[in-house]
Amino acid sequence: MSQPNEGQDRLDYQETADITEVHASILREHAEPVANSMPIPTWLGVLCAGALCWAGVYVGLFNGGFSSKIYNEYESSPAAFFPLPGGQQKGGGEVAEMPLLAFGEKVYGNRCVACHQASGLGGNGVPPLVGSEWVDGSEYGEKRMVALILKGMQGPVTVKGVSYNALMPNWDGLKDREIAGVITYIRQAWGNKGTGEITEAQVKAAKKEFMSQAGAWKVEQLKAIPTDAKLDGGGAAKADAPKAAAPVADVPKADAPKAAEPTPGAGSFDLAASIAAGKTVYMQTCLACHQPTGMGIPGAFPPLAATEFVNVDQRRLVAITLKGIQGPLKVNGVAYAAAMPNLELTYPLLKDDKNVADVLNYVRNNFTNKNDAPITPDLVGKVRKEFAERAAQWTEQELLNFPPAK
Repeated sequence: MSQPNEGQDRLDYQETADITEVHASILREHAEPVANSMPIPTWLGVLCAGALCWAGVYVGLFNGGFSSKIYNEYESSPAAFFPLPGGQQKGGGEVAEMPLLAFGEKVYGNRCVACHQASGLGGNGVPPLVGSEWVDGSEYGEKRMVALILKGMQGPVTVKGVSYNALMPNWDGLKDREIAGVITYIRQAWGNKGTGEITEAQVKAAKKEFMSQAGAWKVEQLKAIPTDAKLDGGGAAKADAPKAAAPVADVPKADAPKAAEPTPGAGSFDLAASIAAGKTVYMQTCLACHQPTGMGIPGAFPPLAATEFVNVDQRRLVAITLKGIQGPLKVNGVAYAAAMPNLELTYPLLKDDKNVADVLNYVRNNFTNKNDAPITPDLVGKVRKEFAERAAQWTEQELLNFPPAK
């Protein structure tokens, strides 16, 4: 006699013959997929639509004119989302335009520093800008200079008695303000004595005049442009002023300098020349930590702008530079932990009293600082001798209770 679960109609895998349960299993199955249809959740569709809208707004604001030569969101709509660094708010909330000299320094850092270096000294076949006759001497002319930047130059060219054969590319893809700013900057940086500003109107006039120049200039072509030739749209020359770095954010003003004895050797000291020379030393020794703006690096290296350690006691500032500081140190109410090395050991050029005096005069007259009383090589020499036996860096407590001169 056969069993109920055997034969053609047997039930396998513990199946049940209850038709109700069979139908329930079928109902639990998902619907069959439909061709050309793939529904997505509503929330995901809304998210994607929002992302597409934001992308469209961003590209519209920061397209840079869709130029392949421009990557700079500040050139598109500076006040929309990213205020210009150092920009000051006007009464209505509008961001004021960055001063041309500071703007030129920014352009130089983006476009020129790779070849001419932060110090302006060039190298590896690239001529210097510091003291160059093409920038600040017999071969300089405002029309020549703008023409050179616009179309570039092909060597050989002699600069400061040395022949260079490198090719300088053309920069006519830069905006008028960028060219005006970078020329204004290099003519006043590193001790160069250029005055006044090259204006956007002058650059625009030069672009129109030299439109037909296809390749880079040869030296003979540039020299055919008279050095006294002018460009339409020139502004009135401005008097020399200490060469400022990029503008910095507003910081509290330091306490007024305390009365001190006359600085040794200050009688006939040329402070302006010392400040100019000091910028080159700053770029070689202090730039990495304290930055081109003098604002340092938050949490690590303190600012040099409007601090009592820079503006109050000349002798103490020299001692700090010579021997360094071991953290922590509070500056303008903020604590910084990083140590400052013994600079006279770290940088051999600071074994020269004049270089120390120059860089400190530069710091004390830039980054919103202004001090007419100079630090002289004589003062540096006296402080160096006074603390010659000291090997350790200064602590904050020692600096706050700095010993009087012997």
